[in-house]
Amino acid sequence: MLGAAVVLGAQTTSKPLGFIEPDARQYEAPSPLWIAATPSTGQQGAKASADKPASQTGAGRKAGAVTAAKPGEFYDKKLALHFNYPTEMRTLDPRADIERGHQNISGTSGANDPEHSEAEGCDRPLLDAELPPDNAPQRTANLDGVWSDDSKEYKEPRKPEPISAHILMMEVVRDCLPQELQKNENDALGSIALSLVSKPGIKRMPTPMWYEISKQKIHMNSGAGRPIVDGRVASAPIIIMSMSTQWRGHLLAWVFSSNDTEVFNGITKSLVQFGDGPWGPMLASNVGPRGSGAPMTITPK
Repeated sequence: MLGAAVVLGAQTTSKPLGFIEPDARQYEAPSPLWIAATPSTGQQGAKASADKPASQTGAGRKAGAVTAAKPGEFYDKKLALHFNYPTEMRTLDPRADIERGHQNISGTSGANDPEHSEAEGCDRPLLDAELPPDNAPQRTANLDGVWSDDSKEYKEPRKPEPISAHILMMEVVRDCLPQELQKNENDALGSIALSLVSKPGIKRMPTPMWYEISKQKIHMNSGAGRPIVDGRVASAPIIIMSMSTQWRGHLLAWVFSSNDTEVFNGITKSLVQFGDGPWGPMLASNVGPRGSGAPMTITPK
């Protein structure tokens, strides 16, 4: 369960193991979204968008633009965006889920937190989906090859957990960005991806990256660790990965998370189509040991 896209800080004494990374160009990300905006350095040049309408607020987008679809299929007509995710997953009420995440992290209602309320107005959830326990592999979750608990503090309280997984897709309202980031879209996208994995207890990957899906530039960041929930270290670790991109003037973001390497590699094979372009997986490669992808049912295209 994820909270709002607000950086809360993260420290951990354990570490993520090496990832099997996609073919990507690396860059230094700017400071986290909602906190500050410092332009990055040494970053590859962003490709210009040929179709960039005027900015608009989340309130200006009508929910009716999202077409009711079959299980595992999302389509937004105004965005001309298709996204096919595992049919084993079920959709949630995104606002209620974010509120539960805020309650778990801070121990208080988001209604009483001005920063949470401000962030809520800057994120327009498009899809919120989870893997129900009955549809998950019936075994204990395992992040071997991705996360290693190497301190006594973590080893003693660690407990086995059933497998869980979550996908969140959203639009970030451009007008909510600091002025510096509104002027530099490349930094803005890197900052969005960074902020979405900056959770208490999560150790981020050392170097963010970007790659392309059917010529659409995707900024990616990821992390792993034992999140701090309601002031306590969670009983088992998770891996979380975020992607962000600009499409037709809209800033879009995805967040994938799971407590199991195989299932995580399964959900990141969700397919996306921008306009009438070719379909492509959100992350073509796997993290962790080779061959660790889980078979999940994603409608082929």
